[in-house]
Amino acid sequence: MAHAKLSPSAAKRWMTCAGSVRLIDSIEVEDRTSKYAAEGTVAHEICETCLRDHKEPKEFLGLKMEADGFTFTVSQNMVEACDVYVDYIREYILDAEMSADITVECQVEVKCSLKELKVPGLDGGTSDCVLINKEHCTIDVIDYKHGSGVAVEVVNNPQAMQYGLGALFALQKQGIDVSDYKVYMTIVQPRAMHKDGPIRVWEISAKALLTWCAEILIPKAKLTLEDDAPLTPSDDACMFCPVKDCSARYAKVSELAMIDFEDSKELLPNPEHMTVEQKVAVMDHIKMVRSFLVAVEAQIKSEVDSGSEDYKGKYKLVRSNTQRKLLEDAFDEISSPLLDYITEDDLYERKRKGVGALEAALKDKFREQGIKGFTKKVKEILGEVTDKPLGELVIAPESDTRKEVQPSIVSDFDDLEA
Repeated sequence: MAHAKLSPSAAKRWMTCAGSVRLIDSIEVEDRTSKYAAEGTVAHEICETCLRDHKEPKEFLGLKMEADGFTFTVSQNMVEACDVYVDYIREYILDAEMSADITVECQVEVKCSLKELKVPGLDGGTSDCVLINKEHCTIDVIDYKHGSGVAVEVVNNPQAMQYGLGALFALQKQGIDVSDYKVYMTIVQPRAMHKDGPIRVWEISAKALLTWCAEILIPKAKLTLEDDAPLTPSDDACMFCPVKDCSARYAKVSELAMIDFEDSKELLPNPEHMTVEQKVAVMDHIKMVRSFLVAVEAQIKSEVDSGSEDYKGKYKLVRSNTQRKLLEDAFDEISSPLLDYITEDDLYERKRKGVGALEAALKDKFREQGIKGFTKKVKEILGEVTDKPLGELVIAPESDTRKEVQPSIVSDFDDLEA
């Protein structure tokens, strides 16, 4: 998939760090797609095919699919994630059409163009799905996220907002007055934990979205065109930036590493001896610091792998530890020596299905029976037979959407009072 220079998917980077665009252009950056991104591409392909061709994600289970040089076998986990997205869209359309007798226009992998803004590079992008209800003057931009590491926020999401703008402009070209329209941004991210669940929706009026475009999007896009566009390293800007040896990031990390440590006899002080201000300064940019350290490690690995002797006596290339695995033909009835000594019963064990697989099975049964609103019924049934254990305690910034947990010392006193 071709991406515009100021692509919506990279908006968090270039809207925060305007200078990153010119920096990326000025150096040769190897465009490597990660295995995780490629896996997401496969999941998107399954979702798109299901919506276009009226298929079910489970039909892809066990199939081998390729993306960006990687090959994946579609797992139950991927099927379950795609189910959440596909079911949401289908039920959205079905509920609207049956409850209000209205038509919902469903566009899949639709180009949301921003070229009419006439800002070089700000061409818009391709939205996973756009649902248009002209009778009720609504647009729902639905973005599927397969990633499990970082929960994507829907409120003021610049990627979804640009897709929403593109959808509004497309309606205007049809001669439709969009002044009374409402735009709903929906993030479907089944594999990442979020307090609002796997589906998050945010609403904005067309007028407010157009104001954001004029006052924020366009000025920030134009700033990237300036010769002296500033480099502004931050967690959001640096996380997925392809430039790993940016001088601005190096300077920022160096500043953080040495902040107010001048009085310390150690290069880096013991965290127990640091002031609150010092620890907060590090925590505010901990993602950027971590990504910098990973980038340094990757650079040394690349140099040594290319034959550099600079790290001789300090670092070397080694193989990571792996576990033994059976060959694909290990159970072949003709060539496998295993079957000379053990039976097939020894090879396999009965395993209970996971909650996701059971949820899919229930949906299939209710779908076959023609039961409406079955998603809610499935949740009610599983709610009676499942339990979700508490996660381990982690530290998070105040902006984190998860509910705050009382410190152990406070909760211990609560138990005593009880």
